[in-house]
Amino acid sequence: MLKNVLKYLSVLVLAGVLLSVANPVVEAQNKIDFILDWVPNTNHTGLYVALDKGYFDDAGVEVDIKRPPQGSTTELIGLGQAAFGISFQDSLAHRLAAGLPVTAVATILEHNTSGVLSNKDAGIIDPLQMTGHSYGTWNDPIELAMLNYIIESEGGDFEEVQLVPNQADNSVIGLANNMFDSAWVYYAWDGIMADHQGVETNFWYFKDYASELDFYSPVIIANNDYLAENPDEARAVIQAIKKGYQYAMENSEEAANILMKYAPELSEQADMVKESQEWISDHYASDIDNWGYIEEERWNDFYHWLFDNELIEADITLEPRFTNEFLGE
Repeated sequence: MLKNVLKYLSVLVLAGVLLSVANPVVEAQNKIDFILDWVPNTNHTGLYVALDKGYFDDAGVEVDIKRPPQGSTTELIGLGQAAFGISFQDSLAHRLAAGLPVTAVATILEHNTSGVLSNKDAGIIDPLQMTGHSYGTWNDPIELAMLNYIIESEGGDFEEVQLVPNQADNSVIGLANNMFDSAWVYYAWDGIMADHQGVETNFWYFKDYASELDFYSPVIIANNDYLAENPDEARAVIQAIKKGYQYAMENSEEAANILMKYAPELSEQADMVKESQEWISDHYASDIDNWGYIEEERWNDFYHWLFDNELIEADITLEPRFTNEFLGE
């Protein structure tokens, strides 16, 4: 799924932002904001199901699901501008290393469903075959390091990959118009979109070539002050969200219709949305009862890899930056 270009703040810049805000606290008023990471899509369906089915009402909390304003959702949550939001384990890394006070409280997808989508005519069926072809990059250091790591692990030379700035509205457009041969995408959206637009593609997952790159993406994050001061309310909200995703797992077509009800612009591509929902409903969790659960070893493996490769400034596995405590009854 297309992500906004990841823009990591340096430790000094982020520290300055944090110091400039006098530790705002998100107070419990039975009304909270939940900020998305991007425009509504099937990553978010469970949230809208929870809203539509009254699960938030049952929890006694009014939840306002908001599209992201200008700026990073992750920083807004850390600065107390909202209680909850959506981020990604990779894009959280620099923020957590810099001390941003957020905690991951659930994963939306059990495994990393991102990888490289390529124009079928390029004949790229695995990482090694990316050499000699163009790749539409977001120029993110972690993105490029992951590709370098996998390609060289497969015996290839990353320097033989032609890097092209990904300036397309979405990667499928870039592939269809031969702006580049391949790009990093999340399959549930861009992979399905390519099929519906008649763009023939190949795809491979990062997780299939390096288990340490099976990171959690996306995740639900919360402001630390909010969690500390309102644990019961936080648990009620997360439980409602969990019910929403569990419902979507068992009722994909209805869930897709609920998503389009709250994001009517998606109705213009209803068939694609429904197929995306059917696909992703099978990937939220392998065990419906364990939706949202984050495994400590897998969470830490990715951050150990980043630290060992000098992609983050601190070992952020030394203190818990995620919790499963709000997922249980």
